[in-house]
Amino acid sequence: MSSISFKSRVKGIAEIYRAVVANKPAYLPEDYPDLTNKTAIVTGANTGIGWHVSKLLYEKNCHVITVVRTESKGLEASETIKKEIASSKGSITVVGGCDFLDLTTVKDAGDKIKAALGDKPLNVVIHNAGLMAPKNQGTSKQGYEAMFSVNVLGPQLLQHFIDPLFLKKDDTLKRIVWVSSGAHFSGFPECGIHWENPTFEGIPLNERPDNITLYGQSKAANILQAKGWSTTHKVIVENIGCVSVSCFPGILKTELMREWGTSLNYLASCLFKDGSYGAYTELYAALYPGLSIKDTGAYIFPFGEIHDPREDLRIGLTDGTDLKLWDLVQEKISPFF
Repeated sequence: MSSISFKSRVKGIAEIYRAVVANKPAYLPEDYPDLTNKTAIVTGANTGIGWHVSKLLYEKNCHVITVVRTESKGLEASETIKKEIASSKGSITVVGGCDFLDLTTVKDAGDKIKAALGDKPLNVVIHNAGLMAPKNQGTSKQGYEAMFSVNVLGPQLLQHFIDPLFLKKDDTLKRIVWVSSGAHFSGFPECGIHWENPTFEGIPLNERPDNITLYGQSKAANILQAKGWSTTHKVIVENIGCVSVSCFPGILKTELMREWGTSLNYLASCLFKDGSYGAYTELYAALYPGLSIKDTGAYIFPFGEIHDPREDLRIGLTDGTDLKLWDLVQEKISPFF
């Protein structure tokens, strides 16, 4: 089984360093438009970046639909936001029970989103939920490698149920954000993906690659998904002016690192910025008026810049590899439609 080259590892380290010393945010809350009568979906909004994203959207009077695994935690998080931003004219609706480690739960989440949305336009979708495992020890209920299930299969399946609500010419703001990472440099040699069996079905844990490579694969897939979704729906996407991009939120101290041990978390607390900075990156991708349909498939770097991903992925966004990945994932998730 091939692994990432030493050269790519070095480039990945350089990418991480550039993110640590990234420029100041290019687009801040005072720049955001009023979002009255706009609706956004944010996954993984209980803590970390997703919580900050939801708070900033709500502060601008947005109707926010948070999609979470544990409803009680989602409700607690939303109540905290509402208390802190008492003047908002927006709303927060929590859709619980959506577990990307069990794809059978996603359709019900889609039904709940439809009910929560009602007849309002759906403007923004931020696929923020993610898993960064400290060890290679996870397998989903369906037998898929855990990070690929949570970071790739789950978001694309949820988007399948969201598309009929989203792909309408009912508002001028239409954005999808697929949250990736600079860790995509650590994926497999061919555009980051282990094409023969990306979910590692039937492969014992001790025969799988290390957790960093598997996480890198899932984040490379997110970059391809941003373009693949748009390519798949090209005609209507161009008609409604939707921009679909991926983003690397930043090297941050968030809940994503909660299982990585005391030493690494202490280092993060000393060197890394907090989750609000990741929200600035994601909301640049979701709201910045300078992004247009010509930027579809772009990779947004911290904290609001368009960069190229690793070279083979940059090429893959133009040679059909995006569709190859999209179709491969569609085949995996179609039993759950």
